[in-house]
Amino acid sequence: MEYVSPRDLADTLRQTPTADARRPLIIDVRDDDFAGGHIRGAVNLPQRNFEEDDDVDKLVETFKDKPVVVFHCMMSQVRGPFCARRFASRLDVVLKNADHKPEVKVLHGGFQQFARMYGNDPDLVEDMHTR
Repeated sequence: MEYVSPRDLADTLRQTPTADARRPLIIDVRDDDFAGGHIRGAVNLPQRNFEEDDDVDKLVETFKDKPVVVFHCMMSQVRGPFCARRFASRLDVVLKNADHKPEVKVLHGGFQQFARMYGNDPDLVEDMHTR
């Protein structure tokens, strides 16, 4: 599994406007703690969405045109890597003959590390103080 550092992800997000098709898709697989702060523009899809092949296949179809899909949880030690592996394995099945497949990455250190570095930057993190 390929990892991306918080710094590299932050640089990419700063250089790629939200509406830009080249912008990576950020999938936050945390549960309720998503509401307490998250990477700006992240999609919240908790781990339960990656349990069944049919559910993952639908996500692959939905996000197949993205250049990069970055997964994370709080620390990217269990849930984030698990969901990234599930997505990548179904990507190879669903898009077996496709010309393009998104790159699948995991945010090193998860949201905890990203927020530690960029939690005060409203261009990168939102809802940090909402509980």
